[in-house]
Amino acid sequence: MTTENKWSLSEIQNAQLEDPDIRPILKMKLNSADRPSWQEIARESPATKRYWALWNSLYLKDGVLYRKWESNDGGFYRRQLILPNCRIQEVLRETHDKTSGRHFGVMKTLRKTRERFYWDRLRADVVKWCRECQACGARKGPKTQQGK
Repeated sequence: MTTENKWSLSEIQNAQLEDPDIRPILKMKLNSADRPSWQEIARESPATKRYWALWNSLYLKDGVLYRKWESNDGGFYRRQLILPNCRIQEVLRETHDKTSGRHFGVMKTLRKTRERFYWDRLRADVVKWCRECQACGARKGPKTQQGK
């Protein structure tokens, strides 16, 4: 069972509504399909503004906010759950730490995460998670300085 399947629709929607960066976008999408003006969003957080910039690729399904990612040629698309901050660690544990008992590197963890999820600063969070992973650090051994 994957992380996403463990959550009910109401749990996901409530977590999105409780997330201060996602809530304004979710509420605006619930009220109108039209993108709000910059003046309406100007006081929001930088993360909310970045979600606003993605307005046309964001959509609601059963009251939950998703992002539609399309391949460059338009031949393939993927639905990505807009992940609330409170669920990020759980997803990173699943995509980096628990998949087949292996600890994937940054690129594979990014790919696996993006298959189902999207959040503001996803790439930076994945890089940080992989860099700070104690199991990966122990496997690689201590860092040595070059030339000494």
